[in-house]
Amino acid sequence: MTIEEPETIEDRLWTFYIDILHEPLRGKYEDTWEEDTYWAAVETFKIKTKEIGVEDPFEILQQFKITSYENIRDRLKAGPPAFLRAGWKSPLLGAKVDHAATIAPLEHINGPKYTGKERVVALDFWATWCGPCVNSAPKLSDLAEKYAGRAAIVGVTNQKMFKPNDDDTSFVKAFLEENKKDFRYTIYVDTKEGHARDTVYKLAEYKAIPCVILIVDGVVTYVGGPYEEFVAALEAAVELVKE
Repeated sequence: MTIEEPETIEDRLWTFYIDILHEPLRGKYEDTWEEDTYWAAVETFKIKTKEIGVEDPFEILQQFKITSYENIRDRLKAGPPAFLRAGWKSPLLGAKVDHAATIAPLEHINGPKYTGKERVVALDFWATWCGPCVNSAPKLSDLAEKYAGRAAIVGVTNQKMFKPNDDDTSFVKAFLEENKKDFRYTIYVDTKEGHARDTVYKLAEYKAIPCVILIVDGVVTYVGGPYEEFVAALEAAVELVKE
């Protein structure tokens, strides 16, 4: 039996932010924005934060570039970026991608080395600092093992996903060693120049990680998070190439 670490003040504050301010108003943007509902939620948030001894939540939230209640309102009212809205489709869908050329200059650091034999390939863009990426690792590992020989799941880590990567590869290796039970699939480190990032990830215009790009016979068929939609697309692709 393991003993869970107690939540920190920062963890509890972030939970209040998500549960009280963010989630209830997440779908209320632009023409559907509800100003009175937001400010009522702010009052509830203030009460909850004082209960845990936080007088100024922005001393903590500013690390996420959240600096005022007006700042939060403006973000929520503007709505999510295009790629997170219903009906969004990546411009990379249907495009030809040479995944072998994408992977070739990268450094292999984990799991089976990619051989190029599979007709179905999923490129998983992630970073160690990305919580959802780390949480997705067990599922991707299970899928990699389930479809071994039929589909390749290839992780591509770039610690500076939105900038040239200049981090020490040894750090990523140490992270994977510490989390080897969850990270059992093939993983490569992007080049310092960001080869995979610039030639595939940026073209997909899914401006977040984790981001999975599914390629079937050299054609992109899915772009998005490694969630149920991806699993369904992967299963369909594996069935398709069997025919």
